[in-house]
Amino acid sequence: MLTDIMVKGSIVDASCGKASVASRAARRGRREIDSVLAFEAVAERDPRRHCGTNPNSRMNRRRPAGPVSSHLQDWEKTMVEPLFIGIDVAKDTFHIASCPAAINISLPNSSTGTKQLIKTLQPYNISLIVLEATGGYERPIVAELLGANLKIVVASPRQVRDFARGIGEFAKTDPIDAYVLARFAQVVQPKPKLPSSPETDELADLVRRRRQLTDLRTQELNRNETIRHPKVRKSVRKMIKTLDYQIAELDELIEQNIKSDDEFRGKDEILRSTPGVGPQTSAMLLSLLPELGQLNRQEIAALVGVAPYDFSSGRFAGKSRIWGGRKEVRGVLYMAALTAMRCNPAIRRFASRLYEQGKIFKVVITACMRKLLIILNTMMRNQTLWRPEKI
Repeated sequence: MLTDIMVKGSIVDASCGKASVASRAARRGRREIDSVLAFEAVAERDPRRHCGTNPNSRMNRRRPAGPVSSHLQDWEKTMVEPLFIGIDVAKDTFHIASCPAAINISLPNSSTGTKQLIKTLQPYNISLIVLEATGGYERPIVAELLGANLKIVVASPRQVRDFARGIGEFAKTDPIDAYVLARFAQVVQPKPKLPSSPETDELADLVRRRRQLTDLRTQELNRNETIRHPKVRKSVRKMIKTLDYQIAELDELIEQNIKSDDEFRGKDEILRSTPGVGPQTSAMLLSLLPELGQLNRQEIAALVGVAPYDFSSGRFAGKSRIWGGRKEVRGVLYMAALTAMRCNPAIRRFASRLYEQGKIFKVVITACMRKLLIILNTMMRNQTLWRPEKI
């Protein structure tokens, strides 16, 4: 019995020994396989190394001499995709936004801020920049951007505000206004402003200042008619004399600027050859309407604001009326048309025909303004003096 047990134990031990040997061999085999795999992994070259190549690596990131991927990277899209820029200008700062969204910053309204603006826009593909007319605060920025060969539009604030309401943007802050201007540039894409010469800008400043003094003089003359106190009347009359003196000085400066420039002198000769157009009308047109002679009759009339627009819907037929345009040019053109209705044969005949048709004075004077403007535009385009037989 004991022998059997010992034999059985030896058998069991032998079987256990065989099982342990097999398990050890299996474990040793796995270790060998793991070591082989580890060796192969170590032997494979790291794709981040400069030695060797890996077919799964992005070699186009290192810009090799050979062909690269045709797909644009994110930074390349920023450089290529055209941007529409909106700039909301205030007295001390201006805010810049773009569409698509890539720029959203605020800078001081100074020469340093303007230089930083141009530096910020340089890496991008700028399609159009739109600003609002803010009474003069935008002029230095516009001049610098035009000097950088960028396309600029100075839009009417009323038109931009109507556009904002149309897209459902009723809030009004500087960042929102800049974004609305950028969207306006992207959707409407108005015609860019033509670059002006420094001589034209100087003449425009003189003409605007003369207009301001003339308005002040008119106000003082109206006050002089109603004032009864002798001291106050004396003060008003002294102010009128001062304004007369300053206006006369500006007239001399305007005349000198026109005569000293060959281009201005030739255009002034053409304009003043027309009956009804005097020196102030000519200076105003030269400085504030440099597009004269470069547009067709419909475009120049719409630019000044003397083009009639129809108002009708269904059975309703409203009266045509003018809208928008450059107020300062339209004001001086009104006075020129009044004079031309008396001394210009072509305009006088045209006005008489309209009166015979039963037109009221407002319609007649607007039509005469438009006709006079179109005549001047044609003369400037053809570089010809006034010839009444051609009208």
